[in-house]
Amino acid sequence: MKQAILLLSMLSFTNMVGAQDETTSSQRKNTIKLDLTSNWLYRNVLGISFERVTKPSQSFVVSASYQEFPRTSSLGQNIAVREDGDKNGYKFGGEYRFYLKKENKYLAPRGIYLGPYFAYLGFNNERTIEVDNNGTPEEAILNSKLRILNVGFQLGYQFVLNNRWTIDLVFLGPSISHYRYKLDIGGNYTFDKEDIQNEIILDLLDRFPLLDEAISDKEATRNGTLDTWSFGYRYQLHVGYHFGRKRNQ
Repeated sequence: MKQAILLLSMLSFTNMVGAQDETTSSQRKNTIKLDLTSNWLYRNVLGISFERVTKPSQSFVVSASYQEFPRTSSLGQNIAVREDGDKNGYKFGGEYRFYLKKENKYLAPRGIYLGPYFAYLGFNNERTIEVDNNGTPEEAILNSKLRILNVGFQLGYQFVLNNRWTIDLVFLGPSISHYRYKLDIGGNYTFDKEDIQNEIILDLLDRFPLLDEAISDKEATRNGTLDTWSFGYRYQLHVGYHFGRKRNQ
């Protein structure tokens, strides 16, 4: 938290030094951006967003992306992933931004902003897994669906370079999140299906620390479904192109 406050103070100072007065500044209304953050978290990602200025100090953002869940070699102590089959994923979301007039010398979309956001993510995977059943390896087909809804509030800063290029940073973005995970195991096997489903869900909890902490007893459901609310967190880095008719204020 101290680091975020320090960063915010530095960005505010940078924004004020050498800035021109609002009465002589110019404003372009549109920015299209490329999502870089998701490339660090997922694979085969293509994510874009569009920001539109609605008032001198306000804007809205819509975003969409294709992304796949990260590759993994295991899904638990006794469960190895032998092959990835069909896989796909997506994300879409929206946000509304209030650029702080008292902190920013420039008009939107440059400077410090805050506001609400939501994001919805979906992942579908088919995998061939190998289960160690008391020393005997058995193969099965695992189909899984993960859905995540995030609703939260964010604080960020957007740079505008040469009135054309943007660097958009969100460094505080807590959320309330809903997680729904459904899986099914097919094939010819003799291991206990419910035990394996439970182990896979526990492995999923370990990949989302805030979700793991919310389920304190570490007990997953035994019907192959996880359906719960927890806390989430958002941070992001976008680079973009600023365009539209330039008008003097």
